[in-house]
Amino acid sequence: MCIHGGHRPNALNPAVVMPIVSSTTFLLDDVAYERMLSGHADEALIYTRIKNPSLDVVQVRIARLEGAERALVFASGMAAIHAAVMSVVKQGSVILAPREIYGSTWDLFANVLSRLGVEARFVDMSDLVAVEDEIERSKPAVVFAESISNPTLSVVDIGKIAALSRRASAACIVDATFATPINQQPLALGADLVVHSATKYMGGHSDLIGGVVAGSAERMKPVYRWMQLAGGCMDPHAAFLLDRGLKTLPLRMHAHQENALTIARHLERDRRVRQVYFPGLESHRSHSTAKSVLAGFGGMVSFVVEGGDAAALRFARGLKLALEASSLGGVETLVSLPFNTSHARMTTEQREQAGIQAGFVRLSIGIEDARDLIDDFDQALALSQNT
Repeated sequence: MCIHGGHRPNALNPAVVMPIVSSTTFLLDDVAYERMLSGHADEALIYTRIKNPSLDVVQVRIARLEGAERALVFASGMAAIHAAVMSVVKQGSVILAPREIYGSTWDLFANVLSRLGVEARFVDMSDLVAVEDEIERSKPAVVFAESISNPTLSVVDIGKIAALSRRASAACIVDATFATPINQQPLALGADLVVHSATKYMGGHSDLIGGVVAGSAERMKPVYRWMQLAGGCMDPHAAFLLDRGLKTLPLRMHAHQENALTIARHLERDRRVRQVYFPGLESHRSHSTAKSVLAGFGGMVSFVVEGGDAAALRFARGLKLALEASSLGGVETLVSLPFNTSHARMTTEQREQAGIQAGFVRLSIGIEDARDLIDDFDQALALSQNT
């Protein structure tokens, strides 16, 4: 599916690689008019914001990977999250979300949608009793979860969260960016919509910005409508890069995960490291859940360095191979500090409530040689302790 889904060369279109259709607009004919007049504008080749052949290929491929009836690609992961949530909520709605959540998603829910009359409530989603109680109390329109949380890498039981949501007639939306379709398919576990930042593992080469929403045809109708009117569609050139990235996704994830486990075990033995977060370690609080709901533990490793944020900054600035950068999921190893990147809009107290201690470091483990990465981390950790 990663290689052949959505595009097969044939006599009419013999290109082995998906062509980039750069045209913004298309010649109108009776078929296009008929589809528009019958309420099926999304099936008419009229305008790239509405439909484009290059986007169609990638969307079919991702839908197959997710076991979805339909997928849409967006200009960014946040555009995808925004469209998925806005396709459900209205003024007075409640969104229930995890305390341990990506900073920009938290910002959208807590600081932007709140001004529009949509309330966000945050709960520890590993505590199913607390989730059930909060669902009963607040009657949310949306229960939003992350397959693997950013950046503490907690893993929740999506199947049980989805069941609780369904019982309360709430839409369950899952951000599966860290898991990827290789490790989890939330729709098969009962989720209503799955979202991804395609910028990350799906693209895999740190050279595109994109997002994905997938779900049933019925659930995706208002998502498509929101994309059409808010204008967050993906560019055909980005779709071409995403198509290329998807072809190697299983191979890359295997390499990411193998390296991540090796490095997590090494860091766990280092006296300069107070705590390591990786769901593949038995010491991680979500380890047993991760084993039951994930096919692999992912390529992200987080840890807390002795000496707080100042020591974490010295570690990041002392790296010689890994790169200090705010994204993740590329073939190169990237290191970021949530206090000055993804969760910078949170106060220190809010970060602590989200499980982000002082000295927190997030590693996106690439596909370099693991020994080279360990040597680099060791020398940077030594520098981190020099005040």
